[in-house]
Amino acid sequence: MKPRVAAQAALVALYSSACRPELDDDYWRVDEPRVLAVKSEPAEARPGELVAFTVFLSAAETPNELPTWSFCTAPKPLTENNAVSAACLGKATLLPAGRGLAIEAVTPALGCSLFGPNTPPGGFRPRDPDITGGYYQPLRIDVPGSEPTFHLQRISCELADASADTAREFGLSYIANRNPKLGPIRANIDGESVALDAIAPGARVELSVSWAASDAQIYTYYDRARQVLTERREAMRVSWYTDGGRLETESSGRTEDDLELDAQNHWIAPESSGPFALWIVLRDSRGGVDFVAAVLSVQP
Repeated sequence: MKPRVAAQAALVALYSSACRPELDDDYWRVDEPRVLAVKSEPAEARPGELVAFTVFLSAAETPNELPTWSFCTAPKPLTENNAVSAACLGKATLLPAGRGLAIEAVTPALGCSLFGPNTPPGGFRPRDPDITGGYYQPLRIDVPGSEPTFHLQRISCELADASADTAREFGLSYIANRNPKLGPIRANIDGESVALDAIAPGARVELSVSWAASDAQIYTYYDRARQVLTERREAMRVSWYTDGGRLETESSGRTEDDLELDAQNHWIAPESSGPFALWIVLRDSRGGVDFVAAVLSVQP
């Protein structure tokens, strides 16, 4: 069994050109409880720092058994092509972090050695950063009745492959990531605004969400090919999920060069009336997250 990575970690894998978890064509369709995202505060932390974690579940009610959380301490061997080591599926490499829909936990102090640029123990090689220069501490979430899923918590590490002057300048100029914030959900049909609780059967509804310009942060980036510091802008990605009707795509968003501040999707309402759940997750390319749940009501 391959480790299953939560949606936001899957996005990290996409940005870092790593393998994406196997998804079916209707990954946006939710018909059972699923971990859709994990939000951490702060969004980027130093190893050994206290972080608050909140899970975003596709469940209308609180589960009878609350999720349990564990940090994985197993570096990924070069022979494995998953987002996290297969050893994270066992218990020997796990550090208990808490239990509940929201927890506070101190990230493992050796994160930059186990999952970052510092030389790790046990003959493993230092990890390469993702495309944004980031490193990630795996955090496992176990929800009763579901396979384990993993959140990749971004951790702040020093530059280990740059000159002392460059590393010092990077440390002074780099601003840790913060979570973006979703704006209100907007819906329209044929260019006309429509309420979420007044949708006609079979209608093709354009859904739109937005974020502030400051949410797509400008951050200091070390260009290893040229060995210079430069700046980049965060890309933004929105993931969409529903339990009824049909979404045209599972994700939409903006690249780092696209200055627009919104993302759209189309939902085709079912012919039957009733309430249908909608879950939306906004992520930036450095691991920041925000999410919201809504109800789409189809009225005859």
